[in-house]
Amino acid sequence: MMNKWFIEYLRRNLAVQQPSPPTPQLVPDMPQGIESVRIGKPPVDKIQKYKVEEFRAIADDDPKMAEFWLENIIRVLDELSCTFEECLKCVWWNTIISVVPRENVTWEFFQTKFRKKYISQRFLDQKKKEFLELKQGNMTVSEYEREFFRLSKYARECIPTEIAVCKCFEEGLNEDIKLLIGILEFKEFVVLDNQAHKAEELNKEKKQAEMEA
Repeated sequence: MMNKWFIEYLRRNLAVQQPSPPTPQLVPDMPQGIESVRIGKPPVDKIQKYKVEEFRAIADDDPKMAEFWLENIIRVLDELSCTFEECLKCVWWNTIISVVPRENVTWEFFQTKFRKKYISQRFLDQKKKEFLELKQGNMTVSEYEREFFRLSKYARECIPTEIAVCKCFEEGLNEDIKLLIGILEFKEFVVLDNQAHKAEELNKEKKQAEMEA
């Protein structure tokens, strides 16, 4: 079965980019000189069951926290199978009405403006660097894989195809694992993933045998 992290990667990074389905509940404060806008009656009763909290922050707050909030609200609204219109109804946002016509305030618009205001480019660049320098080290293959796909969203242009994903993932594996799988050229991540786990198990068995000897 294809690893759930790779499925998530394909869904978010390799597919044609389009607005994420779900949307947030309550939205942060925006620049001064603005007035409050609420569109319709949001399905707050459903959202509250997931204990989604209102986002209250300023631009100088931790971008990691802002990103977590946005991704969490997207996940919740996705699980609720909300339409784009329903997602937008969950938005309580201060925006510059005189500059942004109401018909242009879409769910995609919200996500773009939220990321631009609360998730700095410096933060994004740092995460991209972490991805490019990522190595397995003391992590298990599963832990390395999880971290690989968590950071991969910050460097989409570096791994535009599944073959590129495989090559990048393999480069970060420990040498003893790469020695066992390096003779193969992987074009499918699920195959590479399975082989990496098998190689890891072989190394464990080898070390165990050496200890017993």
